[in-house]
Amino acid sequence: MDFDPFLVIKREQAWVGALAMGMIFFCSPVVSMFTDRFGCRKTAVSGALVAFIGLLSTSFANSLSLRYFTYGILFGCGSSFAFQPSLVILGHYFRQRLGLVNGVVTAGASLFSMGLPVLLNKVVEPLGLSRTFQILSLFMLVQALLALLFKPLLPAGGGMGPPGMGPGSGKPQTQSMATAQGGSRWSRLLGGVRKSFNLRVFHIVTYRVWAFGVATAVLGYFVPYVHLMSFVKQQFKGTQKEWVLLVCIGASSGVGRLAFGKIGDLLSGLQKIYMQVRKCLEA
Repeated sequence: MDFDPFLVIKREQAWVGALAMGMIFFCSPVVSMFTDRFGCRKTAVSGALVAFIGLLSTSFANSLSLRYFTYGILFGCGSSFAFQPSLVILGHYFRQRLGLVNGVVTAGASLFSMGLPVLLNKVVEPLGLSRTFQILSLFMLVQALLALLFKPLLPAGGGMGPPGMGPGSGKPQTQSMATAQGGSRWSRLLGGVRKSFNLRVFHIVTYRVWAFGVATAVLGYFVPYVHLMSFVKQQFKGTQKEWVLLVCIGASSGVGRLAFGKIGDLLSGLQKIYMQVRKCLEA
């Protein structure tokens, strides 16, 4: 196979977006700990501000390696910290219709998936990529302001799980014994982490299987968003409105989230998980 420097450059550029998407999911366990410890409002506001700084600094980045950090790391991690508390806060207010509420909230993301390709198609060419990043960063600033409106009903650090699963509910004597007996620095650090963050949920085998199983399943979730338009350009020469495909994906995703959110409320217990697994296999 002949060496094609253009393809190498495209692969390197693709890693910037892939790194950002990966960090959104990779940071999820840490975000859960911070949300449980510091509350939804502080976590979401801090994450949105970090994502704002990441997008804004990306507009001034003049090298690909710098964008790995500004967009891939800063924006990716910030988005993770801003996104997940917006779902956690729903559990403070809703119980019986939580599935439908999640569907309504996440359907908002589908609306942006429909509108964002249209916006980018209009502004990228006349304004340039740097100015476009600056415009997009304003959305994260708005998200930080909206996150200030969060009013958690449960106290920070209280946890939402069963009794004994909240942070600090582990064995309190672990850290004191390590300190009293002259434990190593690592044992004292581990004792502090166990006291501050809820790690006991990972002791549940079924939760570990479900969590890592879902993480594996969503590895292909963003593939169409990243590669579909390039594939269409290669297969169908002269196509002018390939971005319409992303609009269609966003529309169908929004309808599905609303419908299956309501269906999830009608199912009980493990039936929700069975439905999720069945739909993943069908996809």
